Amino acid sequence: MNKNSGGPKIVVIGAGSYFFGKPVIYNAVTSPILQNGTLALVDTNEHTLKTMMALAERAKVHKNVPLEIIGSTDRREVMKDADFVVLSFSFRNSYYRGLDTRISQKYGITMCSSDTIGPGGAFRALRELPEILRIADDVRELCPNAWLINFVNPTSTLGIGLMRYAPDVKSFALCDGNHMPYCRRWPLEHAGMIRKDQPVPPEMDAKLDMTVAGVNHCTWILRCFYDGKDMMPELKAYLDRAARAEYEKRPSPKAKPRLNDNYCKILTDLFDAFPTAISHTKEYVPYFQGKGVMPETPEPLIAFDGYNRQEEMDAAWAKTEKLANGETPIEDFFKEGRGDHATDIIESMWGNLGKKFYINCANRGAVPNLPDDAFLELLCELDMEHGPQPLPACDMPRGLLSLTYRILDTHELTAKAAVECDRHVLMQALACDPLTTNLEDIRMIIDELLTEERDHLPPEWFK
Repeated sequence: MNKNSGGPKIVVIGAGSYFFGKPVIYNAVTSPILQNGTLALVDTNEHTLKTMMALAERAKVHKNVPLEIIGSTDRREVMKDADFVVLSFSFRNSYYRGLDTRISQKYGITMCSSDTIGPGGAFRALRELPEILRIADDVRELCPNAWLINFVNPTSTLGIGLMRYAPDVKSFALCDGNHMPYCRRWPLEHAGMIRKDQPVPPEMDAKLDMTVAGVNHCTWILRCFYDGKDMMPELKAYLDRAARAEYEKRPSPKAKPRLNDNYCKILTDLFDAFPTAISHTKEYVPYFQGKGVMPETPEPLIAFDGYNRQEEMDAAWAKTEKLANGETPIEDFFKEGRGDHATDIIESMWGNLGKKFYINCANRGAVPNLPDDAFLELLCELDMEHGPQPLPACDMPRGLLSLTYRILDTHELTAKAAVECDRHVLMQALACDPLTTNLEDIRMIIDELLTEERDHLPPEWFK
């Protein structure tokens, strides 16, 4: 805790994060609650750290706020007495995801994101979970009262790893897909009741009864009513229009956004539930892998384009450097900036604002026909003492229930394999994976990826 002002001390591990770095600075200097605390930035790359520190200082001076900004390439130097430790790091993200994708595709598994399910999700967990558990050890020693918030993919697998293997450390996991309150705009926008990007007026929000649940990146609007009227027919009508329109214009050449309305339409029609993270969910099911007879639309998935992601990251970093060194006016940072999910949640927890957010955590009875310890993405209340407390949802429908169990088993076994460095358990995990069709292919993928990624995996894998 920042003892001078009473604000929270937030440690961000991975300050140069593509998605999280700038938004956390934006929130830290604009929030009346966070700007009275301490922002500790950690990045193992010294140039990246200096750049983000410079940007944070410019933003602080521009807003004339008392925020204390500290930083280090060694997280332990700044973690003492932290109130929150946020994980947003990755190592050579595009390179390894591209490698996972190419080797998996050789054996008939196509991943359009390659960071949560399939061999790509499993191997990212193998790379990241050991470091996350070492950070949990540091939290236990240096800031035992802190909340450890995982914002690294695969967020469900890594959250399960913390829940199972560091149960004495207070933790939960996040994804910015179902970001409150913005996600409540979707059904009203799709029904033509509000304009795109328009905030939901309070009087309309009060009439919206929406339930979202599932495993991260495979979450669904299970029920949606507005003023007592079922909105699912409206959502399906929107998808009918949107799916046709995708083919009337040139579809995106990138793997994640390509033809998403068409994939969404198929899954919504099939399960009578609306996938809220379709750029990922289309990768969670085997239907779009190109096997057997494929319909004319949509086409099979195309593979994650790591080179495009790296180009995007490089371009974004170049803009960050210009903001940090003064080449770009700092006013542009606030004009174009936005906040982020993690610091929105921290603000509400620390300030006791009583806001609700979608959190990845243990089910605790919210979805009655799934186990209490099922690690789900659910609407939660949060406070500093108890952390996330899931609100009652509804049963997971048959069909989706089966898929959800399979994904949970995959993630649970992957976390176990990552901790134990056990090929047999990893084989079990990928045998449960929804994309698996051939065990020998999985053995070959495991052998090749372990060999190719040896330098970034624990040595216990190779004993």
